[in-house]
Amino acid sequence: MKTAKEAKEEVLDRKDLNITELNHLIYAAATVITEEINGTVEYKLETKKSKTPPWVRRVQESTNDIKKELSALVEIKRNNRKAEYIKGTRLLEKYNIEKKENLDQLIEELKQKVSAKTQRLSRYRKRQNQYYQNKVFKTDCKKFYNRLRQTYYNVKTAPDKEEAENFWTEIYGKEVQHNGEEFWIKNQYQQNPSMKWSPVCEKDVPEALRTTLNWKAPGRDQINIWSKQLTATHKHVAALFNKLIEEDQVPECLTAGVTFLIPKKREY
Repeated sequence: MKTAKEAKEEVLDRKDLNITELNHLIYAAATVITEEINGTVEYKLETKKSKTPPWVRRVQESTNDIKKELSALVEIKRNNRKAEYIKGTRLLEKYNIEKKENLDQLIEELKQKVSAKTQRLSRYRKRQNQYYQNKVFKTDCKKFYNRLRQTYYNVKTAPDKEEAENFWTEIYGKEVQHNGEEFWIKNQYQQNPSMKWSPVCEKDVPEALRTTLNWKAPGRDQINIWSKQLTATHKHVAALFNKLIEEDQVPECLTAGVTFLIPKKREY
């Protein structure tokens, strides 16, 4: 990755590229890096460390142990001879139980312990989920609402190509004349007769890319996560966008897109 960044800096400093050529360059660099990682370069997969706190794992293990003992004591109470001979002596000695008549109190105590530990874990998970949702809502509202609406629907019969094209042509293929005489439009013109434009800065590019999902399906430029990783291109992206705005030119790579059909509820 470091070598790719240095090479891109050298190429971009020598050549005056447009936005389409820059996209091709990013795609070429991404292809080379991917081939190196998957083919010639040996790398060690990092083992994902558990994000579960140690105290949670300890409580879970303790709860499982108590459940096992509770199950064995219930079997002993039912006069299950196998459980009585194998585990009975050890458990009765552990809890200092001399008579089986005292098992009721011990079983109830163990049930209360399991209930208390389970409620503690439930409170932790609920609190953790609240903290996570608050953080996501603060940093990326779109991601927050997408997770709330995350529902999968089974589609029995998908629309064919002709039906899909006809549907979207009715939406995007016809020019629409908007009513410029609406009161709210005139009101906005009166409040904001002119909008002050400020050039796009280099720091605006990573800030805009930060909220995008890494491995979403790419558009026609076939670029997704690599726009974030190849930071050497950010200042050139900012400069090219400023040039497009000033010259009022929009290349095809910014207007053409790819549409994916996603099943949703009927009321949507």
